[in-house]
Amino acid sequence: MYVGFVVTVFVTAYVMIIIGKLNRSTIAFSAGMLLVFAKIFSEYEFEQIGELIDFNTLGLLIGMMIIASVIGGTGFFQYLSISVIKLSKGRTRLLLFFLLLMVGVFSALLDKVTTIILFAPILFLIADSLGKSPIPIVFASIMAANIGGTATLIGAPSNVLIGSASHLGFVDFITATGPIAGVMLLLFAVYSDRKIFGKLADIKAELKELPGKDPSRAIRSKRDLKICLSVFAGVLIGFSFHEILGYEPSVIALGGAAAVLLLTRKSFSELATEIEWDTLLFFIGLFLLSSALNVVGIADILSTNLSALALHDGFFHIFLLWITAILAAIFGAVPTVAVLIPIIRTITMDYGTPLDIWWAISIGACFGGSITITGDATNMVGLGMMEKYMKTRVTYFEFLKFSLPPALIALIGGTIYVALRYAF
Repeated sequence: MYVGFVVTVFVTAYVMIIIGKLNRSTIAFSAGMLLVFAKIFSEYEFEQIGELIDFNTLGLLIGMMIIASVIGGTGFFQYLSISVIKLSKGRTRLLLFFLLLMVGVFSALLDKVTTIILFAPILFLIADSLGKSPIPIVFASIMAANIGGTATLIGAPSNVLIGSASHLGFVDFITATGPIAGVMLLLFAVYSDRKIFGKLADIKAELKELPGKDPSRAIRSKRDLKICLSVFAGVLIGFSFHEILGYEPSVIALGGAAAVLLLTRKSFSELATEIEWDTLLFFIGLFLLSSALNVVGIADILSTNLSALALHDGFFHIFLLWITAILAAIFGAVPTVAVLIPIIRTITMDYGTPLDIWWAISIGACFGGSITITGDATNMVGLGMMEKYMKTRVTYFEFLKFSLPPALIALIGGTIYVALRYAF
């Protein structure tokens, strides 16, 4: 009975998210709370419900959102954008090529959701200056963010989950998923230049809202910028040595956020509007939905059925990459990884499958999650900001039509990489 009820709630929630009639975060959060009220987690005491929600992921997101928001408030990202505009000398295709690379790099360093939030106003400004719809520019930036975020532990929430479950660290991710993310980001920038931005005219007039030709004029507070970049560098160093230091990445990120707020004398109320609360509530709902699948035994069933394939390590890596990508596109990268974690743990412990299998999951989730609106929080946040700016709605299939070709290219590249480096 419980199995049928959980599956029904899970499927219904995702159908409603795909249809898009209601707020996506509201649907996921409400579905998760319905399972709580239905006593699916009856074996947990009320105070233990928090164990079903990965606060390491939420804490990391909140911490990096705060740090990035304060950095953004100094004008640093406008500074970078003006510098890129000067470098491109009004050549639109070159400008967008550099911007996509920049979005990808910062998605690896900050996290891809926060990066999209910070760069969205610049993307809208460029589209206005061109007299074009921002849709293709934002779509391409979302894809670049998803690819770039694959490179590090902090770049994608799904990577945070994998890192927590596998005890693989920041450096492990950079050396394992960083190379393929870098290659595919560059390849996607070339693809975008040829297939998406090829017919765009050059920007002949100065972008009106940017402060002149001197990038340094965009900096509002040099003192705050120095503080923020110093703390940010410290946070990255902390991530690199978090296992030695004995701190979870979320603690380091939240500690960095506290330091930035204290040293720049900012308050939480000033930054409240910069935090993507919808995204955080969406994740809470997804954690509850995923936990319910584990509680009613669906994860155990899948683990048993997959164990036979685990005997063939090479093919199993590739199979898992693609099944993860497909599920991430349908159900979302984070819930897919959350469901797969106990399955992969069992397989690695009971059948001796190497820990390299986690890299196939990471690449599949990040690249596959870029296919649909519901596949990743980055997609939802970026499109949400664009819809608010344009006062129009992007359909599920409009995004799918754009994202599917480059996502398939990235997945094929990821498959070749995993096969050559880990599978055979």
